[in-house]
Amino acid sequence: MTEYETFMVYELDDSGDKNRISIPEAELQSNLHPEQVLVIIREDLRRIFIWKGPKSPVRKRFISSRVAQELQEELRKDASMHRCKIVSVDAGDEPSEFLSAFQLESMEVTERLADMRYVRNIEKEQMSEAVISDVVPQTTEKKEEEYFSPALQDTSSNVVTSTFSTGSSKPASAPKPKPITPYPKTPVTRTVAGLSKDEQEKIKEKILNAEISDSYKRINLILGHTLLAAVSKIAKVFGEEVEETEWEPVTKVPKDMIELEDYVLRIYFDGEKGIVEAVEILEKEGEPRSSPKKASPAKAPLTPMPTKPKSMPTGSIDFNSMTVKDLKSYAEDKKIELPPTARKADIIEILEKPISNNPSGRRQLPKIPSMDD
Repeated sequence: MTEYETFMVYELDDSGDKNRISIPEAELQSNLHPEQVLVIIREDLRRIFIWKGPKSPVRKRFISSRVAQELQEELRKDASMHRCKIVSVDAGDEPSEFLSAFQLESMEVTERLADMRYVRNIEKEQMSEAVISDVVPQTTEKKEEEYFSPALQDTSSNVVTSTFSTGSSKPASAPKPKPITPYPKTPVTRTVAGLSKDEQEKIKEKILNAEISDSYKRINLILGHTLLAAVSKIAKVFGEEVEETEWEPVTKVPKDMIELEDYVLRIYFDGEKGIVEAVEILEKEGEPRSSPKKASPAKAPLTPMPTKPKSMPTGSIDFNSMTVKDLKSYAEDKKIELPPTARKADIIEILEKPISNNPSGRRQLPKIPSMDD
C-alpha cells in the first residue's frame, strides 16, 4: 500500500508514467527545470500543484491533468488524507498561493515554445472535468524589467529567489539567492470563526454524542459561521474495507437564503455565555422531501339522483357531471342494460336515447289501428 506524506513530488515522463522524487521541500526550487512537468502535493494546504516549465512538451502538460486527478482520487480514498484541489502553475505566471506555499518569487522566463497550449486551473467538483484554456502564441521581448509577486513583497531571508534563463540575455536584475532558512511547517487547519480548534472539537463531540430518535438521521451541523457535513471515507484494516465518517466544513454553500421543510432543528446553547453554540439539522429517514403541492382542480357538484326519473322532463339531467358509478346506478333504476365494457361516453349516449325518443317522459299509448290498416 502506498504511503502518503503531506509533501510529495512526482515527475512525468513522455510515456505518461509518474515517478516519485524524494526531495526535501527546501530543495524544490533547485529541481524546477524548463523542460519538466512536476505534480507537487501539499496535503496540509489541500492543494495539488501542476508545475509546468516554459519549454515542457505539450503532451506532458495534458498528461499531467490526468495524473493529478488520479492522485486526487487516491488521496480521497485514504482515511488519513483529505481531498485536494488541483491548481495549474505556469512558470513565469505562478499564482500567489503557489509562491506563498514554498516562499518563492515568480520566475523570469525569456523563452517559450511556439504554438503552446496551457492546462490551467483544474477544478473538479465531482472529479470528472478538467478546464483547458488556450493561450495565444506570443513572442516575449527581452526587457530589463523586474517582476515581484504582489503577495510576496518581502525581502526577508525567508524568501527564496528562483530564476533561470534558457538563452543568452542580459544579466538578470533579480537579486542573488540568499542562504535558505528552513521555513517552519505549520499545518493549516480550518477553524470555525470565533472558536478555537479545541472548543470546536468539544462542541462537535457534545453534539455527536447526543442521542437522536431512530427515525431521524443527522445531516448537517452549524458551528459559528461554518456549515459542516458528514464525509464518508473508506480505510483498509487487515485487508477489509472499513467506512469512517468525518465532519468537515462545506466549501460551497447555497447563495442567499434557503427554506427547510420536513427537517428538525436542535439548537445548543451556552448558558454561561448566553450564546448559541451550534445548530443540528436532522432529517427523517424513509420519507421523501416535500415538494410544492399543486392545487387540485375543484370538482363540479354532482346533480342529485332524481327520485322519479320517469316523470323528469327532458334536459333536466346533466349526465356529463355524473360519475360512471352514478350513471350505472341510474341505468339500473331505469332498467336499461349497459355493456360491461362501456365507457362513460357510451353510457351517456345509451341513457340519452330513451329521453330523446320520449321527450315528455310519459308512457306512450299503444297505436290504434286505422280503417286503412
